[in-house]
Amino acid sequence: MRRGRLRDERAELQEAARILLSRPWITKENHPDEYRLIHRHQDALRNWFQRMAGWALVVTSEIAKLEKQPAVHQPWMRIDEFLYPRDYALFAYALWFLEGLQREEQFLLSDLIDAIGEEALRNGDHLDWTSYDHRLSMVRALKKLRDLGVLQAVDGEEMGWARDDSQNVLYEATRVSRYVMNRFPRDFASYQTIDDLYEADTFIGMDGSAEFESWATAHRRHRVIRRFLVEPVVYDADFSEEERRYVQTQRSFLVDRIEQATGLVGRRFREGLLFAWPEPTSDFELFPGDSTLSDVCLLVANALVQRIRAKYASIAPAHDGRYHMPLAELEAVVLELRELYALRWSKELREKGVAALTRDVLAVMSEWRLAAWEGADVWLLPALSRYIGAYDGDLDQEEGSNGGAIPAVPRGAV
Repeated sequence: MRRGRLRDERAELQEAARILLSRPWITKENHPDEYRLIHRHQDALRNWFQRMAGWALVVTSEIAKLEKQPAVHQPWMRIDEFLYPRDYALFAYALWFLEGLQREEQFLLSDLIDAIGEEALRNGDHLDWTSYDHRLSMVRALKKLRDLGVLQAVDGEEMGWARDDSQNVLYEATRVSRYVMNRFPRDFASYQTIDDLYEADTFIGMDGSAEFESWATAHRRHRVIRRFLVEPVVYDADFSEEERRYVQTQRSFLVDRIEQATGLVGRRFREGLLFAWPEPTSDFELFPGDSTLSDVCLLVANALVQRIRAKYASIAPAHDGRYHMPLAELEAVVLELRELYALRWSKELREKGVAALTRDVLAVMSEWRLAAWEGADVWLLPALSRYIGAYDGDLDQEEGSNGGAIPAVPRGAV
């Protein structure tokens, strides 16, 4: 009976950790069961995330939020709806404005843009609300805040103001608005580098005892575990020399702790540790996904692995387990696959130019750390061979179909 209870408790902890990792926050009002699960296990969760990743867990009477800062900022850690740096700046300015409001306080869009304009001017930023492009940037920032539940429109809509700046919109700040920004020990403007965000690490154990360790030790562990929790693939070559030694010597510790806390299963390959979900989960964005483009990526990966094994002269070994090939050769592979499987592909992929389709494939593979490219050069990364696929009956049974799913950045993380 005791062993069964421990298994149930571990399963609950893993579920709670997955929820926190996959979302920006969980509100009691919208997700009461998930909020109660996190609230029930908050001490164990707070202890693990603080000690292992240096992330703070905030649990109040109405919201639960894991403050996730990545160790390395990647291009895919973007807000897809945003088109320009100005969109991000206006998003941040809007959060600054909301922090000064009372809970559920209403305000007009005209008040918001006046306040943002004045603050931007003090900071040396130029905003021109007579410019349609600048108003569209504000619209994108406001729509994202509404999607996140940070504010809600009471009367009017943003596009009306974008088309005619004499129109107005009435908003209301939600209870979530004051929890969006992560907390820092001191004024954020005082930080000069990312590393400055780390303070001396003193952790409180689950038994209430204080445990001190050096800043360097905790900093190294935090950076390593943050990358494994957030990034789809991290190769040994991606780490600093000190971090790489830590990963190689503490492999069992890392795999065991991460699996116990989250359910992610780690396996050691020659080029690094790879963590994946043993079963597909809808909580995260996963590769391979449900899109036809994801299928095409698996087909391309399979074709490339076969060429590597056949020692094609156009694919040459490079450093750290990588292979180099010309972009033109990859385009030829994509064209060959489309000629074979066009009837199984979407109309859009069938009709798209080969060069454009190849770049779409490379964009997906690059974000999932399966390939990289620059100009006319393409590098095939080691994990590519773990994620090959083919349509039923086309792949030799001894090769398997694909490597499963790679965990991705949690949906909606900001």
